[in-house]
Amino acid sequence: MYCSKFTDNALQDVKTLPKSVRNALKKEFEQKLHVDPVSCSEPLRGDLEQFRSFHYGDYRVVFRIFDDLKAIAVVGVGKKDAVHQTELYKQLEMMARSGKLPRPSTKFPSRSLR
Repeated sequence: MYCSKFTDNALQDVKTLPKSVRNALKKEFEQKLHVDPVSCSEPLRGDLEQFRSFHYGDYRVVFRIFDDLKAIAVVGVGKKDAVHQTELYKQLEMMARSGKLPRPSTKFPSRSLR
């Protein structure tokens, strides 16, 4: 079983979601992401190639897997639009380019969803 940790930005994203979506996502984490984060997600490309995307309804969860820690680092949660392009990806790509996202050599985020 994996555990999940959230960056400050990802926690902010989660707090803006309706409570029903937060509760449903929590169940999805427990039933899917914490069990096998690879099989229920898609790899990302470009500046976000170290990350994966999990889709739930109209939302996407972007995270990075730390297999050695049996943990995932959630870096963003956002609503997707009709053409599957989101502001979330644009924001995360900018953060990746500026070195503000967890990378292989950086410390694992310490906050978890409560």
